This record gives sequence, structure tokens and C-alpha cells, in this order.
Amino acid sequence: MSDERRINFTSATVLLFLSVHVLIVIFPFIWMIYSTFKTNKEFMRSVWSFPTSLSFDAYISAWSGGALGGYTINSLIIMAGSTLITVIVATSAGYALAVYRPRWMPVVELGMTAAMAIPAYVALVPLVVMLRGAGLLDTHLGVILPTAAFNVPVSIFIMQAFFNTLPRELYDAGRVDGASEWTIFFRIALPIARPAMFTVAIVNMIWVWNDFLFPVVFINNPARKTLPVGLTDFVGEHITNYPVMLAAILIAALAPLVLFVIFERQITAALVGGAVKE
Repeated sequence: MSDERRINFTSATVLLFLSVHVLIVIFPFIWMIYSTFKTNKEFMRSVWSFPTSLSFDAYISAWSGGALGGYTINSLIIMAGSTLITVIVATSAGYALAVYRPRWMPVVELGMTAAMAIPAYVALVPLVVMLRGAGLLDTHLGVILPTAAFNVPVSIFIMQAFFNTLPRELYDAGRVDGASEWTIFFRIALPIARPAMFTVAIVNMIWVWNDFLFPVVFINNPARKTLPVGLTDFVGEHITNYPVMLAAILIAALAPLVLFVIFERQITAALVGGAVKE
């Protein structure tokens, strides 16, 4: 077999494998979409069949009867608060570790690596005790702070990796011109680091939006539920209206889907190579 035929065969095999993989990944999403247009009787009669007519009753019932509007606001508050804290702390710490390189930096990096290795559920009981003692249990802030704390270590590593790519002569030039360390940070480093900060923010926003563990443990008041927790309202004890439940799931998935479509380049850069310099 010639090299050209071998390359064509390899390309065709890879293309076939990727096509099958895409179909496997996309089909559940397509099935969920067309199932929302079915009645519950149609769904129970045949799970895989197409709807006999297009009906938006499931979407209307999901939005009007499931309090999704309030859950969305709660999710937005927690997402915005935790992401803001994470970006500020990660940018400041990443810059300090990359530029000043303190002697105790290996200890800090070891501590952050250990923090990343600790599963969140291991810390649930201590966190509940601490939040109750601080009066933050069953509040938005009681979810924002632990969420940001668990997201900060990996975000610091991303920002540190970005600042490590910048030439140190850039900072030295600022010092020669008489700029203070704070001026160098705010006037030189931050404008250049905006793509990396943006990447950290988008990745954290999507993760926090989909988080279920912390909100379900730290929040008991139904009025403060987030969207992932609120979706459990659509599962009945004896019977479940599946088209309505699937419609609610699709509504909840709109925000991260829109974010991914708009900021696909930044998200891909974060997943492939961390923060990238533009």
C-alpha cells in the first residue's frame, strides 16, 4: 500500500470515528428537544417516536409552574459573585507568584495542588458548621464563598502560567520609568492579561451555573434555590411529566449554551492550552 493510500485510509478511519462519536454525543440532545413537543401520554407510549404535532405546552408549563425565573436570578447572583471573587484573587495571586517568585512559592503551589485534589464532598460537613457559625447558611453568600474557594487554586495556576509567558523586561521598563509596583500591575499587567482573565471568568461561570452540590447542601429556603436544584421540582414522587421536565432542562441549559457559542474561542483555548496571550 502506497503512502498516499495509507494516509487516505487513515484519514477516512479517523473521520468515520469522529462522525460516530459526534452522533453519539448529539443524539441525546436532539432526542430531548423533539421530546419536549410531545404530550406525556405520547412520551410514555413511545419514548423514541417523534411528536404527532408541535406543542409548546411543555415550555409554558415549565416556565409558569416551575418558578424558573426566580431560580435563574439566584443562579445569576451566585455565578456573578463567585466568578468575580475568583478572577480577582486568581489574577492578583497569579501575578505575584509569576513576577516576584518568592522562596516559599513551592510550598504555596503544593498547597494549591493539595486543595485541588480534595473532593468537595469531603469538606461539606466542616463547611456547614462554619457557615452556620458565621450566619451564612441558607444565603447566597454562603454558596458564593465556598464555590470561589474551590475554584481559586486552578484559576491561579492558569493566571500564573499566563504571566510567566510575559517578558520580565516589560516590568523592568516600568520600574525604570519610575512606576510603582501597583502602577505596573494595574497599567501594564492587567490590560495585557484581559484575555486570560476572560478565559478564567467564562470557564468558572459555566462551572458555577451547573453546580448542584453546594446549593443543594447550603440552601434550604425554596426561594433561594438555583436552577440545577430547582429542576428537581419537576420530578414527581409517583408520576413525572417528562416533556415538561425536559423543557425545564433545556431552558436551564440555554445560558451556558449561549456563552459557549459566543465565546467558543476563549473556552477552547482554556481547555487546550490554558490561558493564551492575544
